[in-house]
Amino acid sequence: MTAWPAWAAAPLTVLYPQVKAPYDDIFKQIIRGIEHQHQGEMRLQQLDAATSLPQLAKDLRVDSNTMVIALGKSGYQVAQQIHSSNSVVVGALPIQPAGLAGISLLTDPKVLFSSLKMLAPAIDKVHVLYSESSRWLIQIAIEQGQQQGIEVIAQKVTDLKDAVRQYQELWQNIDAKTTAVWLPLDPVSVNEQVILPKVLEVAWERNIVLFSSKPEHAKRGVLFSTFPDHFELGRELVLMVEQLHQTKIAATVIPLQQVQLAVNLRTAAHLGMEYKPEVLRQIAIIFK
Repeated sequence: MTAWPAWAAAPLTVLYPQVKAPYDDIFKQIIRGIEHQHQGEMRLQQLDAATSLPQLAKDLRVDSNTMVIALGKSGYQVAQQIHSSNSVVVGALPIQPAGLAGISLLTDPKVLFSSLKMLAPAIDKVHVLYSESSRWLIQIAIEQGQQQGIEVIAQKVTDLKDAVRQYQELWQNIDAKTTAVWLPLDPVSVNEQVILPKVLEVAWERNIVLFSSKPEHAKRGVLFSTFPDHFELGRELVLMVEQLHQTKIAATVIPLQQVQLAVNLRTAAHLGMEYKPEVLRQIAIIFK
């Protein structure tokens, strides 16, 4: 992500949910990044079952100069109530554009395609099935694929039955030597119980390159996936809310660029791929 301009820091309130271990470590890392980047006054507000979200929103609206970083679902609920009065950005959720500003947990396709070109350079086409909730990200992916010399062939699915049918058609026509399949973070087209097991099975049998937006999928057998760099996400949220506060730009959601790479070397070997040390050094997590 291109660095935002540095501005004199206004007071910042960080809203984050109370969650149990090990998930609390995610928010601790994000907050460390926020603390590292923000140079001014900052207040941390944990949201638990006893927190009155409407009252908190009312209190924040009193001082419109206060910037807000809202993390998680409860933070998002507060952000919906204050975005017209305060400069607020949302993080730590797979959000899509809906009138709020923030950084989605959905990985930027540009990052995915760069990793694909590094790990499977023969690929120049990417098939992706998606439902309506992912449409905004697919539009970005098509444009970014063109910029990197990758043709993105996107097919919309209406429901789980339609997704099964379209995958069956895809397997009949795919050229595994030049074409990969992207599994977005989509609850319909990449249903964990119905779709994913079959896709993994077919891809293994036919030597098809699979890559995914969901961190856990590299462990399950896709060639690679990405996972958030939470510290860097915290830093970027500060830069974003400061720019929003100073320039009053239109609220926008951008996909996540602060990610690290996870690669399944067993899958890579099965596909006939072997990586040089300079490539391996760019991989944060390796599965064998």
